[in-house]
Amino acid sequence: MRDVARQVMADEETTSADLVPAMCGFVYLMVPEIQELIRRAPLGDVPAQVAQVAVDGACRRVTTPPGIGPAAVRRHARKVAMAVLALCDHYESLSSAADGANTP
Repeated sequence: MRDVARQVMADEETTSADLVPAMCGFVYLMVPEIQELIRRAPLGDVPAQVAQVAVDGACRRVTTPPGIGPAAVRRHARKVAMAVLALCDHYESLSSAADGANTP
């Protein structure tokens, strides 16, 4: 997931439009997993609240149309890629916190 998102972020010349559906698929795969980790977090847990904001933003990114023209498509692809990278970070953060809470 990260490799595809990094590829889109590094791509300055092409539109990467063919990778947007894959990244949207990544978002749709990660969102339920992260939401479950958020539900398991203690009430008022700041990392969980920040992750929820990232989930909301990622969902918004994948449902927003890219606009007209190659520059708009490239910007949209980069925004979705940033959302994927953020979700990966939040998943790792919340997973390690959940694992740490379960260890005696």
